[in-house]
Order: sequence, then structure tokens, then C-alpha cells
Amino acid sequence: MKFALKKYIYLLNDFTNLLLSKKREDEKSKVKKLLFALISVVLLLIISLFINVYLVTGA
Repeated sequence: MKFALKKYIYLLNDFTNLLLSKKREDEKSKVKKLLFALISVVLLLIISLFINVYLVTGA
């Protein structure tokens, strides 16, 4: 009976460790940084496109 109880306690412990893992926090931080970088690059490309179109058309 003690073995069965320990098994469930260990399973509960593993489950809570997965939920509260620091790796998930690190991954969320990386995702935010990558999203910011992606948005910055897209904005720079759009600005570059408008500048190039302006220079090519000679307006």
C-alpha cells in the first residue's frame, strides 16, 4: 500500500514540476525576443520597399 501511495506522490511531483518548469519561462522569453526581432525586421523591410519604390519612380 505504501508503494502505491508513493507512486502517486511521485507522479504528482513530476506533473507539478512540468507545470512550474523554468524551461517554459525561458522559452516564453525567447519567443518574446524573437517576435520583437521579427516585427522589427518586417518594419525595416517595408520601409526599405517604400524608399526603393520612391527612388525608382523618381517622384
